[in-house]
Amino acid sequence: MTAMAPCDTQRQCVFELDGLTLAGQYWGDENAPLVVAVHGWLDNSESFAPIAPAMVAGGYQLLALDWTGHGYSGHRGQAASYTFLEYLYELHQVLLQLPKKPVCLMGHSMGGILAGLYLGTYPEQCDSLVVIEALGPLTQPVDQTTAQIRRGIDSRLRARSPSTDLDVDDLVQARKKLTDLPEALLRPLIVRNLQQLDGKWRWRSDPRLRLRSLIMMNDQQAQQVTESITAPTLILLGEDGFEALQQAWPLRAKWFSNSHMAMVPGGHHCHMTDVAESAQQIIKFLDAKQ
Repeated sequence: MTAMAPCDTQRQCVFELDGLTLAGQYWGDENAPLVVAVHGWLDNSESFAPIAPAMVAGGYQLLALDWTGHGYSGHRGQAASYTFLEYLYELHQVLLQLPKKPVCLMGHSMGGILAGLYLGTYPEQCDSLVVIEALGPLTQPVDQTTAQIRRGIDSRLRARSPSTDLDVDDLVQARKKLTDLPEALLRPLIVRNLQQLDGKWRWRSDPRLRLRSLIMMNDQQAQQVTESITAPTLILLGEDGFEALQQAWPLRAKWFSNSHMAMVPGGHHCHMTDVAESAQQIIKFLDAKQ
């Protein structure tokens, strides 16, 4: 680890993982209880910048990571791919390098899935879990295994080279059509996934992130790992978030042995658009565990 604290003036942190660089952003007093946050697919640590001031005001420090291939983090080798579960190994390496044990692991969307998978596997590494707009692993019926493998291979054959002359305004407008986020929140999220070379904007994030997985868990595997989570868990679902999550809650609630679900205003990125309510729920939950 280069250092988590003190960080530079931009509050950036860098971890070294088997030759890979994993970046993050840090807010708050290094003596305060530590919350580690992990973002969703194709986002980055800017996903937690809007809620960071509220977390700090509530008495916590926040470390938000860029997953490998996202934001300022490095890319995996050319022979490697972004196998979903490999993120768990990278997260484990980061937590082992931290100067103190986090009081909470918090994740949004893909990050929420991975945070739950991690604490189901390593329950001793963190005392509590906050999951935003996620309810455990995405699953697939066993009889779809070969079809999924084929889709994964075909997506690699169709992969295109990334554009090398991007317009930030065009990217913001395109993403606005797919999300509930306003431009003021979208722009820094997109820019952290870009880099400027020779006066032109290019993707900093790895284009291989868009390749399909070769295989997915089935319901039995997802249930087993979710039932292994012993940490008290807060699940936040946006009132206008992914409808499939709200529909799945009655069944998946049985998988979480020690959980509380709260609905908050907003859509899939409710922790960014409706900070006050989301932060209130999170801080109330964390304070009860201290």
